[in-house]
Amino acid sequence: MLAQAQIQERMRGFPGRCRAAGLKVTHQRSAIFHVLAATERHPSPEEVYAAVRSELPSISLATVYKVLDLFHRHGFLRKVSTERQAARYDANLGPHQHLVCDGCGRIQDVQVPLPGGVPAAPPGTDFAVSHTDILFHGLCGECRRADAQG
Repeated sequence: MLAQAQIQERMRGFPGRCRAAGLKVTHQRSAIFHVLAATERHPSPEEVYAAVRSELPSISLATVYKVLDLFHRHGFLRKVSTERQAARYDANLGPHQHLVCDGCGRIQDVQVPLPGGVPAAPPGTDFAVSHTDILFHGLCGECRRADAQG
């Protein structure tokens, strides 16, 4: 769980960003965004649904999926997709990469300086880079220790 000040900072701009994107600020959207703003865990849609359902028992899983997709399309959060897992979501929009544990599936934010930064276009192409998603795969400390003991 993040510190209350960090959660408030992530939530502070939410209503204005919704209005700027032409979206209504609904109780459901606010509750869903708050779940993401309050964690560093990168929850799945099902985990977001379980957390929001305690506050909004009538919300459906389909609504959670739709809102997460809407937030992703409008740039309110990042979607972290891996080969082995369903999409996970991240409200941290600051520059960072992700560590993905191939043992337990945990995803963790990490900041690794990129030598030379991100190129505007890869050499030899006319492709314009808008953003990068860098995933480092491996085993977290807990899974490495469990492997060593097992």
